[in-house]
Amino acid sequence: MAFDWTTNPLANTPWRIQVVADIVPILIRRAKEGRRITYGDLAIALHNEFGHEPKARKTLYGPPVGAVGQVIQSLGEKWGEVIPPINTIVVEADTKLPSTGADEIAHYFFEDNGAGMEQDRHAYIEAAMKAVFDYGHRWDRVADALGAPTLETASGVIDKGDPIELPKLPRAYGVESSAHKALKAWIVANPDRLYEYGPFKTKHGENEHCISSGDRLDAYFDNGRLRLAVEVKASNACDDELMRGVYQCIKYRAVLRAEQHALRRSPNGDAVLVSTKVPGKKVRALMKRLLVGFVLAPMEAEQG
Repeated sequence: MAFDWTTNPLANTPWRIQVVADIVPILIRRAKEGRRITYGDLAIALHNEFGHEPKARKTLYGPPVGAVGQVIQSLGEKWGEVIPPINTIVVEADTKLPSTGADEIAHYFFEDNGAGMEQDRHAYIEAAMKAVFDYGHRWDRVADALGAPTLETASGVIDKGDPIELPKLPRAYGVESSAHKALKAWIVANPDRLYEYGPFKTKHGENEHCISSGDRLDAYFDNGRLRLAVEVKASNACDDELMRGVYQCIKYRAVLRAEQHALRRSPNGDAVLVSTKVPGKKVRALMKRLLVGFVLAPMEAEQG
């Protein structure tokens, strides 16, 4: 049975009422694929899938997308659960973040009702998006409740650019080198090199910090508001080793944010790769695609 969208004020105009129901399956497909979608791509998808002529002004799609977010919230309240705010995966092409209008709707998702959102908007939005993607095939139940069709998810290559081969894994790991030890100590003693990630001081850093996954971080910083994991690679690291460092950063970032969620803190944890080795083209492409930061340390950092 189709949902009555006329009950939602954001959807109840002649054009919006035509498109809002068809926005639902498009967003659910993207959520299951783990991909955000721009307003422009949403307009194209509405045309390709349902025949709606694209609007030149892409801001016109904001209200019906917001209506979907409001209905998702109400549906969750009816079910006695918090369904992630799917409207947050619709983003502006330049910022890759949703318009600020999405924030008010998304407040319900956070335990603090979005109280810290103004200060840490990026962290809150990223946490909401991750929850949308993690909801996975449970979105099918939402589609059924709203009478929305199920669109087939993409298979194979879905993003632009060539595939980046996974790094080769070593059969065994060697003993920690003196260069690696020195580099770990250097980054803790030189937090100013991490200025892009927060205002850290020496007292905020430590080596060998253990996180809840059982992993030990090469270096860790916490100034009471921002947390940062640092993965260190010395100059003898090959590109495969640097790529493994990128994936380690992905893991550490996720765990730090999960810990912050558990403690009801703003989920703004991050991770950065630090090395005296200049990364090759493949490594740079991987860092860009996975949004992992990199800091190039001077060679003398390995000398202790």
